[in-house]
Amino acid sequence: MLIDRYSWRLHAFPLFAAVALTIGLVGWYGFASWSAGAWLGGGSLPGLTLGVVAAAIIAFEMGLWPRKALRRFRLFPTKYWLAAHIWFGMACLPIAVVHSGLQWGGWLSSWLLIALITTVISGLYGLVVQNVLPGWLLRQIPGETIYEQIDHVSEAAACDADQLLSTACGPREAVLTMQIGEAEMTRFRQLMGDQPEAELTRMIVIGAPREAARRGERYQVEPRGIEPSAATEQDDAKSLWNAYDELRPFLVDGVSQVRIFGRQARADAWFRLLRQACSPEAERVIGPLERLAEQRRQFNLQQRLHRWLHAWLPLHIGLSVTLCFLLIAHIYFALRFW
Repeated sequence: MLIDRYSWRLHAFPLFAAVALTIGLVGWYGFASWSAGAWLGGGSLPGLTLGVVAAAIIAFEMGLWPRKALRRFRLFPTKYWLAAHIWFGMACLPIAVVHSGLQWGGWLSSWLLIALITTVISGLYGLVVQNVLPGWLLRQIPGETIYEQIDHVSEAAACDADQLLSTACGPREAVLTMQIGEAEMTRFRQLMGDQPEAELTRMIVIGAPREAARRGERYQVEPRGIEPSAATEQDDAKSLWNAYDELRPFLVDGVSQVRIFGRQARADAWFRLLRQACSPEAERVIGPLERLAEQRRQFNLQQRLHRWLHAWLPLHIGLSVTLCFLLIAHIYFALRFW
């Protein structure tokens, strides 16, 4: 639930009521304890009242679950219930702590208090991520799409890249007439020297750098404005198709080859080597491929943030159910041995 300048009126009353209730009950307990000269226990009148109020708040909090299931009925609006759920849930923790007389008590009381603390913390975490992550996601991930459609959009992007390569370089089967061997890879490592980027990919030895390596020279990119020869175009096509074979699995699932393309710095190094392996005219293909890789990284980040945004809710519900069972047991044994 968002808490911003547009929804402050929705939160104003439950916030004021929760704060007033907490201050009133804690103040009463503090005054009674001061008058008695010691911290009162949960069996005293103030302590018992605090316990009843805390239990009533927990019951009210759990009522949000069936209320959402019955949202088709015109009952009390869920948004007001949710606003009260937030603020009274936070108020329940100090009330319950004071009810305990600021002591852990026995093992059941201790576990009940631990369950309450973790439940409140999980709820606060959910409140924070729901108010922070969506705005951050909108600013940092311009390529955001519908979460359930990420796989479909990625497949469509890979198909567009297939068509781009086929149009610019020719059919893959007609272009790739040879496979890279270990001897060619060794010559490429010798050509690149100590540059760490040489370990990022095996595709650049296909094409112009391979020819330069055979001549014992360092490959140089042709200056712009020079008309590429047919041999250069053929070498570019081989380099681009081999590079795309390495890139395509990442575009589809975002997991394959993530060591290279999952990080911006490594991906930049990979594309820099690809540009060095091709003539300047290949930029019409390399540029779109680089943008597709960046889009896939944004999709990966969106998936991680989506999990952070929603994974807390099952944990919060599980802790809440555990809290209810412990509360019932606490009430039973408290009344039995009172």
